[in-house]
Amino acid sequence: MQTLFKSRMDAYEDKLEKVSAAQSPTADLSSLQQEFMEFKEFVLRALTSFKSQIELLAQGYDRHETAMRRKVLLLHGVPEHRNEQVREVVGKVFSNEMKLAELGTSDIHVCHRLGSSSRSPRPILVRFFTTEHRQLVWDNKKLLKGTGITISEFLTQLRHRAFTAARKHFGLSNCWSVEGKIVIIAPDKSRHKIESSTQLQELVARFPSGCSSGDVPVPVDSSSPTRITAEPGARIQRRVRRRN
Repeated sequence: MQTLFKSRMDAYEDKLEKVSAAQSPTADLSSLQQEFMEFKEFVLRALTSFKSQIELLAQGYDRHETAMRRKVLLLHGVPEHRNEQVREVVGKVFSNEMKLAELGTSDIHVCHRLGSSSRSPRPILVRFFTTEHRQLVWDNKKLLKGTGITISEFLTQLRHRAFTAARKHFGLSNCWSVEGKIVIIAPDKSRHKIESSTQLQELVARFPSGCSSGDVPVPVDSSSPTRITAEPGARIQRRVRRRN
């Protein structure tokens, strides 16, 4: 494709030089203009095709990352102490706060905090051996109400970006995630599942005044939906995967 573009542009430059040197360039200039417009349309179609292919690749990568995180949950607000045994800390949350006696530390495959130390407790990444244990914790997360501890899915960066924008537009209580998909309750009470900012932008176009009282709608950034950069947890996730 690059060779084709270069050869066509070189040909146009040669013709343009000949037209400029001609005594009566009107006819040649009209022909050159027609050829240029046809080539311009061809380039635009090619670029549109390239963009679609890149978006498909990005979606495939994002879905693969989501599938790799199907056994992972994040715990937020768990008090952090120096020299703590994170696995034991999480085990106490499950047994004492959530009353899940059937779930022990032996059911946890990987468990560690994310990011560098800070004043506020860092989130804890928990990877279970089975999706059943992960689902057990997820289904009982409401038992943590009032403890200051919350549980969330480990969304990819693209999905987390869409999730944050969706909550700002449609309201906190109208958006949540299930198995990596973002669930949105629209103003007409219809339910929608999305996976990307592009899908969110389409939904926002249908419901431009979808924000709840007190929430301020923000524009959805989809100017570069195919750009993939690793969030802080992604590097850790890849290291964990190599251990499996």
